[in-house]
Order: sequence, then C-alpha cells, then structure tokens
Amino acid sequence: MKKIILLSMLFVLFISAACSSHDKKGSGDIWLTNLEKAEKIAREKNVPILVNFTGSDWCVWCERLRNEVFNKQEFKDYAKDNLVLVKLDFPRNLKQPDEVKRYNRRLLNKYGVRGFPTILILDADGKVLSQLGYQPGGPKAFIETLEESVTFKEKHKEDVYVDEGGLTWYLSLEKAEEVASKEHKPIFVNFTGSDWCVWCKRLYDEVFSKPEFIDYAKENLVLLRFDFPRQTPQSAGLKAYNQQIAGKYGIRGFPTILLLDENGETIAQLGYQEGGPVKYIETIKSKL
Repeated sequence: MKKIILLSMLFVLFISAACSSHDKKGSGDIWLTNLEKAEKIAREKNVPILVNFTGSDWCVWCERLRNEVFNKQEFKDYAKDNLVLVKLDFPRNLKQPDEVKRYNRRLLNKYGVRGFPTILILDADGKVLSQLGYQPGGPKAFIETLEESVTFKEKHKEDVYVDEGGLTWYLSLEKAEEVASKEHKPIFVNFTGSDWCVWCKRLYDEVFSKPEFIDYAKENLVLLRFDFPRQTPQSAGLKAYNQQIAGKYGIRGFPTILLLDENGETIAQLGYQEGGPVKYIETIKSKL
C-alpha cells in the first residue's frame, strides 16, 4: 500500500514538473510548458493565453524581454489576473528531454514561428488573437500594446486606407474575407514598407497608381494592405496586427503581393516586376 501511495505521489510530481517551469533568472513565477493545460485554465478563468517562444540561454532580445518586462512586478501582478502564461523554450546549451523538444517544435511549426522572441496571445481554443515581440518601454508599454492588439480586430475592422490614386485598401484580413465572399472576388494583398522600401515605391508608381490597374482592381479585386513603415507613426495595435498577419503568411521581405481566395488561402505570390500595369494585370490573370 505504501508503495502505491509513493508511486502516486511521484506521478503527481512528474506531471506538475511537466506542466510548469520556473523562470531561469529566479523570478519565482510559474510558466506552464503545456498549452493544453493552459487552455483548460484559460477557459476556467476566461482569460487569454500568453505564449512565449524563447531561446532562453542565447537570444539577447529574449533576455531583454524577460528582464525588462516579464520579471517586473507590474507585469506579474497584471498576468496573475489577466493571463495564463506559457513558455516554450528552444535553448542551445540547456539540456531538454527529447519529448519536450518534440512538443515545443510541434507548436513552433503549428503557429509558423520563425524567430525569437515571438509572443502569441491565444484564446482558450488556441486561436491567435495577437502576435508581439520585444519592445522597449518596460511592462507598462508592453501591457498597453498587448491589450490594444487583442481588441484591434474588433475596434478597427472597418478601417481602410485610400491611396493617392483613389483606391481603397482594407486593413483587416477578416473584413477583406467578408467582402471577397460577398462579391466573389480574390483578395489582393500588398505587404509593403511604404516610407523606405524602394521596390515598394516603384511598384506603386509604375503599377498601382496607373489608371489601367485602378480600373481593373476596382472591378476584379478586393484590396488589402499591410504596411511596415520605419518613420510613419502607427498605433501599437496596428503594428501588432500587421506583424501577426505577416507571420501567418510567412512574409520575409517587401514588397510581397499575395493573391488569396475568399477564405484567406494563398493562390499565388507576386512581387515587383517590370512592364507596367498591363503586364502586371496579365500576370494576375494568369495566376487566377
């Protein structure tokens, strides 16, 4: 009987260890390491999940995020009532069991994470609400960005950008999908760096601003724009939302043009090309 009790206690301790970890720097906060466990708690508490994809023993920006935000009392107090914390670590020197490596890698691939630190805010079903990264300003700025980014989709779903040629570009993927479904048109997505990217500017000047493209786009496309400027101010929510969508589609450079169906699935990927609007329209038609 004593052996059974002892084995039961060891089993409980093993499960507890598998589901949580202490911050390496001794913050004393427990971060879960199992997303399924976190989802259960998130449902019970009705709060989102913060998932920290990190390289704890080599990533400089992960270290800064930990020291400047996660280890601060202001963040700890906020997280206690408003978040479920999950840490998925990808160290280079710290030893991990093979099952932990496989589990973390599976989630890395599932959510398309390509760099560290990547912070995902998920709902209790594992759906991405927002994507963040390192930012200066400490816990206050991080919390403000987190909250604004989570509510951005609902508050700013109807936002649009009207360019100099009079074309209207949606800023929300969800809104673009609604319009595309209603009008039975493909979605034309422009990932751009409007105030610094030379090829983005050339694409606009040589194609998007021309009457041929404007007329074609108004009749045949749902336009969607995600801008990543270096000088033009953007709200924290818009930055986080754009970053999330770029991560979703694995965008690595600008300009990147995607053709999506009404469900947001990629049909084709384009970029800058010479030849002006007529040739560009021909390329679009060939992909569709």
